[in-house]
Amino acid sequence: MNNFQTILVAIFLAFFVFGVLIFSGVLKVGGSKTGVNAISGKLVIWGDLPKGQVGSLFENGLPSTSGSFSVKYVEQNKDTYQQNLIEAFAKDEGPDLFILSQDMILKNSNFIYKIPYASYPEKAFTTSYIDGADILLSNDGVIGYPLLVDPLVLYYNKNMLSNESILYPPTTWDELFNLSTKLTKKKDDGTILQSMIALGQYDNVNHSKDILSMLLLQSNNPIISRTDTGYRLAIKDALPNGVAPFEQIVNFFLEFSNPSNVSYSWNRSEPNSLDMFTSDKLAFYIGYASELFNIESINPNLSFDVAELPQTKGTSIKRTYGNMYTMVVSKKSKNLTSAFGITTFITAPDFLKELATATSIPTMNRSLLNDKPADPSMLTFFNSAVISRSWLDPNKEETNSIFKELIENSLSNKLSVAEAIDKASNQMDLTVRSYDTKKK
Repeated sequence: MNNFQTILVAIFLAFFVFGVLIFSGVLKVGGSKTGVNAISGKLVIWGDLPKGQVGSLFENGLPSTSGSFSVKYVEQNKDTYQQNLIEAFAKDEGPDLFILSQDMILKNSNFIYKIPYASYPEKAFTTSYIDGADILLSNDGVIGYPLLVDPLVLYYNKNMLSNESILYPPTTWDELFNLSTKLTKKKDDGTILQSMIALGQYDNVNHSKDILSMLLLQSNNPIISRTDTGYRLAIKDALPNGVAPFEQIVNFFLEFSNPSNVSYSWNRSEPNSLDMFTSDKLAFYIGYASELFNIESINPNLSFDVAELPQTKGTSIKRTYGNMYTMVVSKKSKNLTSAFGITTFITAPDFLKELATATSIPTMNRSLLNDKPADPSMLTFFNSAVISRSWLDPNKEETNSIFKELIENSLSNKLSVAEAIDKASNQMDLTVRSYDTKKK
């Protein structure tokens, strides 16, 4: 997208936002103030992005030519954010806008002011943002404004690869699979001294649910899909060739913790996968782009780099999993005019660029992702952002328990993989059904 197209999109977005206000009756035309001059009062934004990174940007980085409005950003703890929202809205003390990751959207759908397609056409949205942002398109309109995406990437130990004359990190899972004999080192009794990759267990593999989700999304399974009446669980859907990919995915995941397999590289006695990587004992670590600086701070002497995640061999699509941060407007805002109004500033390319710089993770804005950074790590993050996908997890605590039980039932042979998937699917289906109006 060139500069002229970017400017046009920004202008159209501004018109769409104010169209929402007029369409909904929130903004009265013919008054003494119009456009950005109609924005006034104190606005509160909640989010779990660190205030040290974004607070000043939200509070001081939004243009207010007349000084008629102010913004306060309140950082929320990830563990208590949901409960704080419920309690605040119950007391009519909730924020005017709040930033949600994809696993909080369905839970808070009753609090979100959705933007009608009459005001914000679906085509305008899909033209502006990455394909993965489409999860924000509901039957009732656009759920919110995409801000940032934190993609899963592949961190790798450079010394371990070069010691084995491995020139490049794997680009496919098949390539990764074949590296195990070179990169996994064991004692005679089978004790793992150095591991290729942390897969096959649940509790000591960081982001295990997200990794399984990523593998599903790479198989072109959306996990949850939108219907005319809400949402349905798609985790067991078969591909056009009749193959249900989830069983294959779980079997692949478990291969790495089976001592009888060549790819055996992980077991439940190993430390946390991040600790193993930063201790210089793990060749590949699947982690988020946002973990880069943390890895550097834990072990400044670690020789590592980052690459895009491997893909399925022979596939025509590329996917990774991404945590997506979205700005939504509260239905209960006492100042809806201004709440919608400042989103014109927040969704502007210049502001999103500053937000991405402050957090060191990419935006979901197509035009900004097209402007490739010179830094190699950031370039990998940008490229991974373009192919990021996610799903509207209806209850992250429940689904985490379900995925954990699935893996542990399979590992212990308490259930076959197929039986464990059936059980997990039935459990998840109950949660997803509550968001389908015909099944309530």
